Amino acid sequence: MSSLQTKKSTFTKNLILTAAAELVDTLDMNDLSFKKVSEHAGIAERTMFRYFRSRDEFLDAFAAKLHSNLQLPSMPNVTEGLEEFVEQLFHSFEAQPRLVHLLLDPQLLPHIINTSSKLRLRELIVLLTQHYPQCDNLVITHTAANLRYFMSASTWRYYREMFNFDLSSSIQCVQMVVRQALADLNLPENRD
Repeated sequence: MSSLQTKKSTFTKNLILTAAAELVDTLDMNDLSFKKVSEHAGIAERTMFRYFRSRDEFLDAFAAKLHSNLQLPSMPNVTEGLEEFVEQLFHSFEAQPRLVHLLLDPQLLPHIINTSSKLRLRELIVLLTQHYPQCDNLVITHTAANLRYFMSASTWRYYREMFNFDLSSSIQCVQMVVRQALADLNLPENRD
């Protein structure tokens, strides 16, 4: 593919995904169709199928675009930075609640779990392995999975909406889990 064709392809995909993002400001995810997106983007519906062979392929790209719009903080390089990371993460969720709720929609959530959530889990495993080399790999994986669960939009929403906690209390709850999980990695029974 030539450079011009690549640019055109990228432009058209971005046009489609931007149109979809604009539509979900007023439409429910169930009402988001290729026809509506193509009309809003000003392109033929068949053009959508050139770029996305299925609704799942489209939802993968759409979820990735929306997730990148959250501008979440990067995973720290040291475990001592995890508590600050939680604070930054929850502030990012708080700044864009509509976008977070959209990403937690049952149609988009599986696409987020299969991409960014699994990536964040791998990052946590690497971080914990580097800082706790004496720990059993399975313990590291389980700890990373638990931390990943608590460092999520679902947990933010749970504390904020189910318990009606303020943002500060929500952050403190997760920071407590982080401290407990890291302390447990130092226990003798968790070593190789």
